[in-house]
Amino acid sequence: MICPHCTTNLKRTERTGKTCGKCRKSFVFDPKDNPLALHDVKVRRLTGKLSEDNNWYTVTQVWYAAARKTNKAANDGTAGCGVVVPLLIGTVLLAIGVFGEVLPLAIIGGALLAIGIVIIVLRLAGVLKREVAVKMPLEQFRKEILGGWSRVYGKPPGGIIDEAYVKPGPPPQQPAFAILCPDPSVLACLRVNEVERYFNAALAADVAALPPSVPVAVLHDASLDGEVFLATARHELRGRRVVDLGLRPRTVLAAKDPFKLRTKARQPERVAWLKAQTDLTPKELEWLGEGWSSPLAALRPAQLLARVKKVAEHLRTADRPDRDEQAAMAVGFMTWPGE
Repeated sequence: MICPHCTTNLKRTERTGKTCGKCRKSFVFDPKDNPLALHDVKVRRLTGKLSEDNNWYTVTQVWYAAARKTNKAANDGTAGCGVVVPLLIGTVLLAIGVFGEVLPLAIIGGALLAIGIVIIVLRLAGVLKREVAVKMPLEQFRKEILGGWSRVYGKPPGGIIDEAYVKPGPPPQQPAFAILCPDPSVLACLRVNEVERYFNAALAADVAALPPSVPVAVLHDASLDGEVFLATARHELRGRRVVDLGLRPRTVLAAKDPFKLRTKARQPERVAWLKAQTDLTPKELEWLGEGWSSPLAALRPAQLLARVKKVAEHLRTADRPDRDEQAAMAVGFMTWPGE
């Protein structure tokens, strides 16, 4: 890895104890010691991208950005490396058993090989589904990016805010519209970037907290929970104008390199409910039914703010279809942070 202080390319033996063997200065992340393969130079690059245009970003947003590379590897459609060890052991045991004429070892080795091959075939065929999740818990990442970074560099990365400490301020007295979003990280991002003031927009996490009468724009994950949240909000707000800001599954499916997660849990009853209550396509319903999702908080603040600006302009004009993601695509809504 590159030392963030003296830029020396360090071998692992030259950076023990998270200290550069050349300049003797400490660093926060060693790519060999954390599941996201992070190092300080990469984190600086990511936070610089998130804070473009002097925007503030949340811990959760940089957590997703930091996890993107390992997440992409988990989504690459290969059989996975979890079966490599049993395949190697099986091959060795089979060879020893056959050439050494040790029948029990040959049987065990053959069984391990057979199991490994079956797993590979099922994974490649899409029958055996793998879970895709961020490999470092959010709280562990929060401790490192806030506490660890401050210890080494004297303060957290520029532009970062801990959403746990962002409290709602006084809402606009006469808002032009409201933004409804269940994600506290996204709401915190919108608040600290002064969406309420710039766009005269009220922010709310649930329908009960919305101001009366004004149009409502809904931000949500591309997930079963997100689509149920949207559908429920539409039902509770019937008679009022409701605009879907996404994320929509079809937008994620059309994106070149989206951030995706996957759970092993299957909820066919919720998929069936969405089929009856929404205009989701069969492909979207299938994607959701297979456990896929894409978090709204994986988007950069600039992308979220661009979408809010679009909907503010949209609500000032004549009626258009409510569920329109083309404008969002045009402003790079689904372009994730680079490495």
